[in-house]
Amino acid sequence: MTNKRIRVEKVAENAGGLPANPMSAHVPGEPQNENFSIPIEYWIEGLLMEEMSIGSPVLVMRDVRNGVNCDGFFSTSMVVELTDTQFKTRNSVYNYSYV
Repeated sequence: MTNKRIRVEKVAENAGGLPANPMSAHVPGEPQNENFSIPIEYWIEGLLMEEMSIGSPVLVMRDVRNGVNCDGFFSTSMVVELTDTQFKTRNSVYNYSYV
């Protein structure tokens, strides 16, 4: 574990990936329908489990989901692009910051 506290916010779909599930159809805590990725309005905070790297998913022990205290585990699809403030997966574009 990295012991870094992180905030991750989905900001867009990644072209060619699964479309984002509308927030109105999203059921918190339930797995996504295999035809959709998480909604664009989705954000979490928690502890980053491993350093982020291209070719691996981002793994976070979440304790906040969309502003509500909610313990759980967050995992993305494989990271395909990574900068100091943003990462892209096969399906999604996320902003992140250490908090």
